Amino acid sequence: MRRGAPLTRRAALRRTTPLRRTAAMAASPAQREKVRASVCAVCGTARRIDPAHLCPRSLGGCDEAACVVALCREHHRSYDCGELDLLAYLEPRHRAELAHAVAHLGLLGTLRRVTGARALDQGALPRPATGGAEPDSAG
Repeated sequence: MRRGAPLTRRAALRRTTPLRRTAAMAASPAQREKVRASVCAVCGTARRIDPAHLCPRSLGGCDEAACVVALCREHHRSYDCGELDLLAYLEPRHRAELAHAVAHLGLLGTLRRVTGARALDQGALPRPATGGAEPDSAG
């Protein structure tokens, strides 16, 4: 192989072994029981409900039931990809779960996780009140 020559692929990349579900990826029995008769916190459907970790084990989450909320498969995937802002759907019914996530991740970490990090990155969170009236935009 010549130095500086671009690498080329001779065959398409493909997985030779299938992905397997491991114990670390599965929800605990307590978490499954919590969402068993629940509906999706976002759309209200009762079909294909998953226990969605507000704080995943990879970020310090645990097996307690308070670590999950019920989401349908579609919204669970959107949340895990950071495409779904769950905050509006969790408050006030799931305050205990939010508090549990804050214990694991801290307040800002929980906001980043629950809002998909978009709110903090783009300045979409409401600013604290200054105590006075809104400034006049006319000048």
